[in-house]
Amino acid sequence: QSNYEDLQKIEGISLIAGNGEKNDILQQLIKIDFHDTVIRVKPAKYLKKYDNVPKNKSSSLHTRAWLKIQDGCNRFCTYCKVPYVRGPARSRTVEDVLEEVSNLNSNGVKELVLTGINLGTYGRNKDKGKTNLAKLISLISDFKGIKRIRLSSIELIDIDDELLNTFKNCSKFCHHLHIPLQSGDDKILNLMNRPYNTSIFYKKISLIKQVIPDIAITTDIMVGFPNEDSNSFSKTINFVRKICFAKIHVFKYSNRKECLAALLPNKVDNRVKKERSKRLQDLSIELFYDFQKKFLNSIADVLVEDEIKDKEGRIYSRGITDNYIKVIIPDFIGKKGEIVSVKLNQISSNYVISLV
Repeated sequence: QSNYEDLQKIEGISLIAGNGEKNDILQQLIKIDFHDTVIRVKPAKYLKKYDNVPKNKSSSLHTRAWLKIQDGCNRFCTYCKVPYVRGPARSRTVEDVLEEVSNLNSNGVKELVLTGINLGTYGRNKDKGKTNLAKLISLISDFKGIKRIRLSSIELIDIDDELLNTFKNCSKFCHHLHIPLQSGDDKILNLMNRPYNTSIFYKKISLIKQVIPDIAITTDIMVGFPNEDSNSFSKTINFVRKICFAKIHVFKYSNRKECLAALLPNKVDNRVKKERSKRLQDLSIELFYDFQKKFLNSIADVLVEDEIKDKEGRIYSRGITDNYIKVIIPDFIGKKGEIVSVKLNQISSNYVISLV
């Protein structure tokens, strides 16, 4: 979308299509002359209508399906080029979303993961009426075959009282939220143009945990952002421990020429980025162990996804809890898509071992 001039220099490319044209690639290929490179890239700022993609083809072989309902972003964080390549925030129509949910429901999908570039803004663009994300979750929950509804990721500031009440009261909502933090230092958050500070973030996370005590909250953190010194990183480490995230996804900052952060001074050395990334990854392992430990000897509902066999030929069913703990059940062959109640017994390297 943003570097098509560079792609044009590569020999053998016949068609370059942007995000606004990807659904018409077949028709464009029929029309083009393969002796030249044809460019079909609409500037991202003109991508104001949600382009429906072909319907999800998930079959009864899958227990979980990803359903995209939103595209684009209006936030312009200084490190992120998404608004420049995906365009402004826009939402899929409720009718089209529910049509695909109906198809997935008929195909036996049990867990639905709602996705989008900026998921929490669903329904907020003017032409989509009053069906926001909270109301959409409620509508999807009416499909009897869909047993779980999960969100891929959501920004903290998009979780208002209505949405939090939906999380609490919808029996099908998975008790897992991925909420990006990016940094635990207010100086860095300000330079990133993030729409909160650590005080706001902590208060909202505390409220969410108060409403849903067993929730898993995972996050994204970027290391090595310009001006992130050792004091800034220490603040991030301390804040992560204070929040007690269940897991951290760590990213190392890299320059994007379209983004304002590329103009900032005091870039961080790659070696330092690597060291900080390793420290956070190690902390993530520690935090996830602690999170799982809280649920040992408790009863959990596990969605059976498949079977695995160990070196001795012993068969295990493998699945996941609604708060994203991966579980194996020894000597049990569960039906794919079945939800079974198990006792969580022991933490292994990759799974929690349980008994039916």
